[in-house]
Amino acid sequence: MIHLILSLDYEIFGNGSGDVRRDVIEPTRRLLELCSKYQAKVSIMFEIGEYWAMKKAEQEGLLNLDYSPSHEIEEQVRYAAGNGHDVQLHLHPWWIGAEFVNGTWKLNPQYQRISDLPNGIGNESDMLSVVGILSLGKKTLENMIQPICPDYECLVYRAAMFWGQPSKDLIAGLKKAGLIADSSVISGLYEQEPVPTDYRNAKSLSGYWWTNADDISQSGVTGENIIEFPVYSKLRPYICNLKWTKLSVTLKRRKKEKNDLHGHGMKKARQSRDSSGTIFKKLFSLQPVKYDFCKLSTKEMIKELKYIIDDSGLEDDSIGTPVVMLGHSKDFWNDRNVENFLKYVKNEYTENVRFGTFAELTNTILKKT
Repeated sequence: MIHLILSLDYEIFGNGSGDVRRDVIEPTRRLLELCSKYQAKVSIMFEIGEYWAMKKAEQEGLLNLDYSPSHEIEEQVRYAAGNGHDVQLHLHPWWIGAEFVNGTWKLNPQYQRISDLPNGIGNESDMLSVVGILSLGKKTLENMIQPICPDYECLVYRAAMFWGQPSKDLIAGLKKAGLIADSSVISGLYEQEPVPTDYRNAKSLSGYWWTNADDISQSGVTGENIIEFPVYSKLRPYICNLKWTKLSVTLKRRKKEKNDLHGHGMKKARQSRDSSGTIFKKLFSLQPVKYDFCKLSTKEMIKELKYIIDDSGLEDDSIGTPVVMLGHSKDFWNDRNVENFLKYVKNEYTENVRFGTFAELTNTILKKT
């Protein structure tokens, strides 16, 4: 059994630009409608830092909008959870302590990774520590959703930009905060800038593993640390990105960012585009291409699914194989391709493919363990 997990990073742009209603609420609404039509489920990776910042700015009367972003976010995720979807934790640490000043978000770019927080592992009462911020994120989501779904638990985390290294404090912090799993590894990802990240020796590109104590990309003793659900990807020449579905999404995103920039220090660090020179150098290098339902055509998604089903190297155990697909609310203009893919899976793979969620798979693994 293949368990497809449609994971959606639920957020505006990383540099603080964007509009919640346009870039989060509306695209997520359309995706949820498509999933309802074909009995699929979404795992919403809720960006908690920007939610806290927006709610604080609203309470201080600083957001000059004709709606409440935090209220619409709360209503949508409660609706999603009440209809069988999943909501889990995502965090861009530069939103911690962010302030809205003169119409601009002033972020904290020194907090690129959760391990960059100044107070280390810390404790539950310290928001500038790993345990403190994870505990508060978990508590916030559970307080938001449990009135609708009393059995709901926040169990899974995803790091900003998949920056889950160094992992020692992250793994220890997740365990102390009561989180069970992570989904930040992209097999083959290797970067030196802006943050060193090396997943070239990740255990697998799909499935799951229990990590060791030091690195989320490496396996350890079952039940001892945390579960890792890697985002499915395959190493391919960078030139493979130059396909219309993906290019159209990239062009739309760039247009939004260009017309909606904020004057803070995150712009350079968080710009979503390479220079032309960098792109040229990358063209024939191997880069991980993610299983991104916002950027792939129906044909590409089906082709990869067939490969996954036929791949004899996938883990074979009693729960089947989790395969994590990726998407971002702000990138979702791919309605037609996603609908055709969901319809195809429903009609052609009723016996060996199902749409699952992080919560379902995590609880199943825990019971097995």
